Amino acid sequence: MRYGRPVGRLCPANPYPTHPSRNARLAGVALVAGVLFLSAAVDAQRSRRQRQASFEDSATVTVVEVPVQVIRSGEPLKNLTREDFELFDGRRRVDITGFDLVDLSVIEGRATDEPVPIAARRHFLLLFDRFFTGPNSVQRAKTAAAELVMQGLHPTDLAAVATFDTRPRLVLGFTSDRGQIRQAIRSLGGIETANAVRDPLGLVVADMEPPPIGEAETEAVGAGDGLDRNELLSRTARETAQIEAAGRRGAAASEVAALTQGMGQLAAWMGNIEGHKHVVFLSEGFDSSVLVGNRGMTQEEQDRLHEQALAVQDGRTWEVDLEETFGSSSAQSEMARMLKTFREANCTIQTVDVSGQIQTQAESNRDSLIMMASDSGGGMFANFTNLGAAMSEMLERNSVTYLLAFQPTNLKQDGKFRRLRVEVKGAPRGTRVLHRPGYFPPKPYAQTSGFERVLGSAQEVMGGVQSGQVDASVLTAGFPAPSGKAYAPVLVEVGGGDLLEGFAGDVLPLELYAYALDEHGNVRDFFVSRMGLDMVGTGGALRQSGFKYWGHFDLDPGAYSVRVLVRNDATGRRALVTSLLEVPGEEPAVQPLLFPEAPGKWVLAREDASEQRADVAYPFLRDGQPFIPAARPEVTPGAEAPISLVASNLGAGSVSVRTQIFRPDGSEVTDGGEVFLDSGSPSGARSQFSGTFAAGRGLEAGDYTLSVTVTDQGNRQHTSSTPIRVPG
Repeated sequence: MRYGRPVGRLCPANPYPTHPSRNARLAGVALVAGVLFLSAAVDAQRSRRQRQASFEDSATVTVVEVPVQVIRSGEPLKNLTREDFELFDGRRRVDITGFDLVDLSVIEGRATDEPVPIAARRHFLLLFDRFFTGPNSVQRAKTAAAELVMQGLHPTDLAAVATFDTRPRLVLGFTSDRGQIRQAIRSLGGIETANAVRDPLGLVVADMEPPPIGEAETEAVGAGDGLDRNELLSRTARETAQIEAAGRRGAAASEVAALTQGMGQLAAWMGNIEGHKHVVFLSEGFDSSVLVGNRGMTQEEQDRLHEQALAVQDGRTWEVDLEETFGSSSAQSEMARMLKTFREANCTIQTVDVSGQIQTQAESNRDSLIMMASDSGGGMFANFTNLGAAMSEMLERNSVTYLLAFQPTNLKQDGKFRRLRVEVKGAPRGTRVLHRPGYFPPKPYAQTSGFERVLGSAQEVMGGVQSGQVDASVLTAGFPAPSGKAYAPVLVEVGGGDLLEGFAGDVLPLELYAYALDEHGNVRDFFVSRMGLDMVGTGGALRQSGFKYWGHFDLDPGAYSVRVLVRNDATGRRALVTSLLEVPGEEPAVQPLLFPEAPGKWVLAREDASEQRADVAYPFLRDGQPFIPAARPEVTPGAEAPISLVASNLGAGSVSVRTQIFRPDGSEVTDGGEVFLDSGSPSGARSQFSGTFAAGRGLEAGDYTLSVTVTDQGNRQHTSSTPIRVPG
């Protein structure tokens, strides 16, 4: 992991710097990604789908996605179409502009043909109650949670770990890395994992501190006049008991207030996350009489209720403690407000009783867990010893999701909650339709908090869907190194006009986050750079062309999904771009075609010298001369462009190359162009070919995918692809 320089004034970097050593640390945090390793045609189709799935096509267009489950007789209904649904924004029926079906029952293994949309993914926050729960029960909770994560959840599900001890504390952010989740669960009560493992986008947050909670106020009932001594002593005894009970209830009410305020803050945080959200609350529960009053569960309580009823009949209402009988109205209001926030956030509470007791008090505490679950749309699970099996029915109900999308019109930025309603036309009797209850209008970037910005950025990286308002591209390649892990340069190009739109200032605050995720969704390396671009010295060049950054990963051989998020932190304009990276090992591999770019086109910056590697030779050479490749080359129909092709372990003998060019929809372009390699044969573990690309007349203005398939002497084929653009 590497963190770049702090914000300051940055001038263009030397294109060919030396390679001092750096101190690299392997990333241990996992985000999540459905990593795809596809042919160029399928890659082009996915690119088209990603653009369609983008949440935000421009700064003025808002797309709302509504995940929906349709259940009948406890089973999800499948094979519904867009025409089966009606969507209402408030009372107004709206057009469904996007539709998708995600059926987890047919998705197996570690990857899918296409990434599961983030709004259709299930998120499970494992919340360990250390406020109402004793150490032994916390240990039981850890065992139950580990069993759920390792056996109960689907490979595409995301899980996070948090604790509650007067306020929620996030230990590990939402991730698909089961090993990291297990480690986070094991660390509870030990080291502060939030301090030991921290994601650069803030998925791991130390605290989310709620406002301070005031002390509970109690009032003692004063003694009346005209009573004899025995009655006075009797009344005094009753009043003393009432005061003591009121004190206990006051303390309990304060504890419940801490819970509702902390959980309410957690619900607001979960509201910023797209997708299905479940808080799995592992707890012993609390005394529910604070909320519901004395319901006469024990003989003593029944006797007390009888005494209070007689007191009311005799007109001795001062002897009746209304909070004891009916519960605390303030606690009830706080709990109702908290549960409403969860419902608006489309987040259910699944409570798990980890007390392991069958006692009267435990039963009373269990009532509180039932109340929290049922009023948020979740369930209470008492079988903590086999939590995955106990929750299997709930997981099955949520296995099929229909993702509806629409574009609200005349959306006011007033912060008010907009209610949604989804109906299924001609649904059989007994059909239940579960969906997102509503949405809040998006905030302008300037009004968002730092935590909200971090959360939104992290979600984009987890989703892996290219999006944003800034034109950007990324080029990645993998080169074996003489020592340590392979060297994988990452070149990011950002269009200056898009980046600077709406910005005025002398220093542009730019943030860049880059991640390499393996096929299991684990982050194997990342780097972060926060810098300031000097608009006085470079503003003109930046507006004319744009910005280019050169960083790198250190990776083992394998296939990776690269995610790069670039953002103007003054305006919020950003881009998430993705790339597929194959780091060669002992097997034959071909890197993407490299197109040398004329020097001086970009405002160029590179990672700090301390982050570069001394054991790696300059990787980009053509005919022995160094160059910097274009992340998205621009070609002219009918013209030729120089290229460089790097391959590994092809073996001896000549090679042949086949060229294909695909449109964004995956269709192949006739007369798209041809790759010609200079004469030469593979030599050693790494072979570097020079040649040209002749762009065909069939290319019109637009973006394409250039695919080359190299056939070696053993008749083995190796394919790589490169994005290209024909300027308009």
